[in-house]
Amino acid sequence: MVENAASHLSPGDAVVAMRTWPRRYRAAFAPRDDGSIAEISARLGPDGVSALELAVQTVRTWVLLEKALHDIRLSDSPTLHPAVADPSARVWDSYATETLDSALDQIDDTSASLADAIEAMPSTDWTRTANVAGGTEINALSVAQEAVRVGADNLRAIERTLAVVG
Repeated sequence: MVENAASHLSPGDAVVAMRTWPRRYRAAFAPRDDGSIAEISARLGPDGVSALELAVQTVRTWVLLEKALHDIRLSDSPTLHPAVADPSARVWDSYATETLDSALDQIDDTSASLADAIEAMPSTDWTRTANVAGGTEINALSVAQEAVRVGADNLRAIERTLAVVG
């Protein structure tokens, strides 16, 4: 993982950040005067990805990271999917069936669930490590920090995309 501002967050800070994402993502997707945000969110931005796709990517990554935290907490030396530590390995299925409303509901649910998982992690377990397929290692705190980084980076990308296509 690349060094970033989230890499200095404490578990408590990560919980607070995770609990803010539903409000912040919904604000980014606030309805326009003409009510066209659902259509606008599906338009491809300059990076070839729509704001809706970015929201869905966020949810799918958070699900993966929550499972990684669970595995680290409950297993000795688990092996995790490479996408836990490598954003380039986060290749998800089609987004064609996703709607903006369902994506925002999933952000609400997944961010709350992940915040609960972070909050439930005993302080003695934050240094527990797991092997990442491909030969690297990651600890529980780094997984929580990655969840916050993904939320922040994708929210900024959504805001930039909507500003261009909307």
